[in-house]
Amino acid sequence: MVDKSLKDWDLIKEELGPDLPLFTARFQHMQNPRNGKSLKAIVLEVPDTINVICVTKESEIILVEQYRFGIGKLLKELPAGLLEDGEMPLEAAKRELREETGYISDDWTFLGKSFINPAYVTNACYHFLAIESSYEGGILPDETEDLKVHRVKIKAVSDLSNMQILEDAIGKAAFCALDQYLRS
Repeated sequence: MVDKSLKDWDLIKEELGPDLPLFTARFQHMQNPRNGKSLKAIVLEVPDTINVICVTKESEIILVEQYRFGIGKLLKELPAGLLEDGEMPLEAAKRELREETGYISDDWTFLGKSFINPAYVTNACYHFLAIESSYEGGILPDETEDLKVHRVKIKAVSDLSNMQILEDAIGKAAFCALDQYLRS
């Protein structure tokens, strides 16, 4: 009988990859414990991220539209962003929501976290729900952002778990986390 248990791969050596904005690239030479073959894997170290399902006092969900270079098109997404050094996920969620949309909330719920692409990226995304949100003022985008804010009318927070407007995986993951939260 063949042993089907999986084992961690052995790290043979590691070297720094190319200098990239937002990422630290590393090459890891790994050995497959099943057959002894080696693989040169790339690992991108990226700061953790957050995204926010923001529901306003007027029963609207707030989305941000922006150009995404990887797919070469505009996408509507949840407000999201990178954690800054030493920043806690909830602090980052509040900051990013305010900066990208002009909205604030006093009612926050942590929904869970997802690993974005663990095959080669190190970061996690922390998902939050902000309800009873209100507009505080204009947006404050980063120099590298060009954003448009959208308000989408909903009947109830439970309607959000069925939203099909998002195409990005981490936005869909946030809605899966919301669905689990609403069922618990």
